[in-house]
Amino acid sequence: MVAMIDMAGKLCVVTGANSGIGKATALGLARNGAHVIMVCRSEKRGAAAQREIVAKTKNDHVTLLLADMSSQQSIRDLAEAYRTRFDQVDVIVHSAGALFFSRQLSVDGIELNLATNYLGAFLLTNLLLPELRAAPSARVVCVSGEYHRKVSVDFDDLQGAKKFSGITAAAQATLAKVLFANELSRRLSADGITANSLHPGAIRTNLTKGLPWYLRPLAAAGTLFFDKPEVGARTPIYLASSPEVAGVTGKYFIKCEPVASSAESTDEQIAAQLWAISEQLTGLGAVAVA
Repeated sequence: MVAMIDMAGKLCVVTGANSGIGKATALGLARNGAHVIMVCRSEKRGAAAQREIVAKTKNDHVTLLLADMSSQQSIRDLAEAYRTRFDQVDVIVHSAGALFFSRQLSVDGIELNLATNYLGAFLLTNLLLPELRAAPSARVVCVSGEYHRKVSVDFDDLQGAKKFSGITAAAQATLAKVLFANELSRRLSADGITANSLHPGAIRTNLTKGLPWYLRPLAAAGTLFFDKPEVGARTPIYLASSPEVAGVTGKYFIKCEPVASSAESTDEQIAAQLWAISEQLTGLGAVAVA
């Protein structure tokens, strides 16, 4: 169990907060007294999760903001809505994720695994940089996973236009998230902002909904042996709140312990190249982190 830590007054943004690890993370941070800003795509599911979290924690400081993390305009609207209400961000936990087995494009024409699982986090973090810098010691936490070890970043076919595999695309987005956290840690170290990534473990989530219908029964049977989302939320809550990791940045965690990530995920040249491409894909250009 992660120890209870007083987070009163801390503003914590959690994406994908209406279900799975995101919801469990939002619940844990609210239980610690934080003001949690839940980022959800569905207003109905988000509001239901918000009510549940408030009821369980007796913490009324739980705010719901809506955004589709695959849509860049939606993310820009989210950032604007945030800054009209709050003047800083103490923590961002990037937990939103989805799995697309067939090649689909976002409203911006970007492959959906890449858009939802990585570029959304990249864009939102960059847009909220002034608010992160306004906090005394902000933290960025990226929920990633061990599949980052199975792939390399294919810069020649980043979006699977030539050859597509849903599993490979999702794993590549997972690797991109670790590379992003590592690069962010280098770029923001002078600002006192930390960035870390993590593997939550084998967790029962709703990602199996993206499977072809004939694979869903097999996946459902397999996930019976997986842990509950509350277990998967322990490490993101730890990285978001614990004084033990104050100042720790650019690390990859499993079960609240730092472990070595893949060699490629720590390659600074690959991370810089991915960052430059991400700026182009999100239209950030010169306004992104210097």
